[in-house]
Amino acid sequence: MYRPGQTQYVQQTQPAQYAQPPRQPVRAVFFSEKNYQTLQTVLLEDFERNGRLTEPQTARLTKTLDHYLQQVYDKQGEKPLPVLNREVLVTCSKDFAQYLQRKEVTKGTDAVKTVMDETLFQETSQRFERITSERNEVKALPPSVPDFRISLTEDGPPAAEMFERAKKQREFEALRAAAASTELKKAEVGLVGRIQADSAFRALQDEQNQSTERALVLRSQNKAAPVTDAPLALLPDRRELLMGAIGSFDGLLADSQSSATRNPTVAPPMLTPLEKPSLAQHLLVRENSVVSYREVENNLFLYSADRDWLKNNKENRYSFTVNFDPAANTQNFGPTLAAQQKFKNIVRIELVKAILPGESLSVTVNRNTNQNQATDTSYQDNILNLPFVTVRVAELENNNYGTDQFLDRSFGVLQYDDHWRSDDTTQSASTKGFLAMIPKFLKCQKEYYPTPMSTLQKMTVDIRRPNGELVSSAADTLDVLGVLAPQTGSVAGGAFPFTLPITFGTTATAYNVMIPAVNGDPANFLLVTAKYFSKFEMCVGDRIQVNGYTYAEEALNDPTYGQTLRAFSQWVNRSEGHVILGAAYTPSTTTIQDGFNEVGYANVLAIPARMADPTTGSILPLPFGANLGAALATFGAGLASPIRLINLNKQTTLVFRIITREMDALPGLRPDNTY
Repeated sequence: MYRPGQTQYVQQTQPAQYAQPPRQPVRAVFFSEKNYQTLQTVLLEDFERNGRLTEPQTARLTKTLDHYLQQVYDKQGEKPLPVLNREVLVTCSKDFAQYLQRKEVTKGTDAVKTVMDETLFQETSQRFERITSERNEVKALPPSVPDFRISLTEDGPPAAEMFERAKKQREFEALRAAAASTELKKAEVGLVGRIQADSAFRALQDEQNQSTERALVLRSQNKAAPVTDAPLALLPDRRELLMGAIGSFDGLLADSQSSATRNPTVAPPMLTPLEKPSLAQHLLVRENSVVSYREVENNLFLYSADRDWLKNNKENRYSFTVNFDPAANTQNFGPTLAAQQKFKNIVRIELVKAILPGESLSVTVNRNTNQNQATDTSYQDNILNLPFVTVRVAELENNNYGTDQFLDRSFGVLQYDDHWRSDDTTQSASTKGFLAMIPKFLKCQKEYYPTPMSTLQKMTVDIRRPNGELVSSAADTLDVLGVLAPQTGSVAGGAFPFTLPITFGTTATAYNVMIPAVNGDPANFLLVTAKYFSKFEMCVGDRIQVNGYTYAEEALNDPTYGQTLRAFSQWVNRSEGHVILGAAYTPSTTTIQDGFNEVGYANVLAIPARMADPTTGSILPLPFGANLGAALATFGAGLASPIRLINLNKQTTLVFRIITREMDALPGLRPDNTY
């Protein structure tokens, strides 16, 4: 049933790879006829307990329910259905109850009489006299004289009545005890077992105490009347009184006399100990009055590339979140960084250093206004142009103070310490390696004394410039539209870079259609990105990693091309990544131009193809199948999304030292356990 304010949903078809079990939205269930009837029935039954509602009252209740159904959903949103229903019932009950109270008050009251009541409209003289009488002080009357005479009448109830009251009280207590025993029988089996075990333990303890008392009494009696003719009896060891084995003197004299008669050299037997079970409650372990602790140093490394960058494109290498102990068994499972270790009783947290990429943060366009209109974009602006960078951790208290709010909120202030990079002859001038930034001559730490911090749930890390902005807000991941395979023989020398006319398709979205090679597999492949990237974001020699490249289930299960497509997808998504050979851009939908455009941006990357085992002497690419060209031509447009790549040479690493407090068991060890 459709009601005003209710939205109708149309089921959309999804591809086979995204097919999921149908799930009804909360809004559809909340505004359904079944849910509406349930809420209306509950409200009617609640208000008709004191009497049946009239037709106007029922109509008012229906209008109230219709109104608050829409109001609650507009305020609460897509919350669980029980929460929304509970809010509707509470709000409707309160509103309708106030409506009924207003009706009861105005039911038998005359409006004219209420307005013209003499208490509201009085003459000035009468009103003045009343106010004066109210303001006059009323003297308190003296208390009555107490009666000290002895009453000759019987004050309390008669004895027979008191007896009947006591009798009824005893009968009530007996009934309550019987009911309690009945409820006890209905209790859980585990609870009854624990009660019986406790009762058995108490009975056994009482029996043991009685045995101890009897033994002490017998010992005192035997000492009072010693036997002079009998030899000296061997008394039990007094330590047995503490260890739980208490001897008995029953028959001690007779046994000692008979043994002395038979063999005077034989000592009388030891006293027979009372049978006493060994219980866990009898073993007492003495604890030390002072607990010893020791401090344990833990090194924490945060690598920005470990996040799930395929699904999370809101964070980058200079701003990310780390969760600790997320209750999972794998390292990569969530959209943010995660550490499996849970730190407890933290005494101190210290920032050791940060390893940042030496990339240029922006492209500077220097356009010459002379005759040739040449454009120069070679100037680089990296972190070394800044006096320092600040590291902010939102969950940790700051220990730095400065002349602006950015220093007051920072956890550490880092300066240049070291720099390293690869061989200049193998990489372009745009690649600057990595920079080590440390809090030089500073105590970049936070101590928790005397009470340590219980645990650390997460850390939100931001690396900012001195003015408070992020070092770079540009994303370190790029969406990939598809992979192109150049046609062999169309390029002079068959190698990249080149200027190659290739037909993509009628529109720019046809980049995901891969062009097969004419004469075998190509020597390199081209990755076309959705957005242009600068010449400093993707440099020659950098290593990129691709994830999410796959085809539909229909293509992967094809008997002719399925194996080839699976092998090609696994190679594109391999964990070791691919090395960038060069970059290009597309000035039109039919041409790829080598290099970057005039402002230093491009949207095509070249990566090397899979080569055969070089130890065998082969110099040819390793084919993915004999029918790669036909497979790509047939299923090239069936790529799934999203497909994304990340530059591993432009990632950051933060190193923290976390000192925790743990119990020290060494002072409690015995000397013979130390060897």
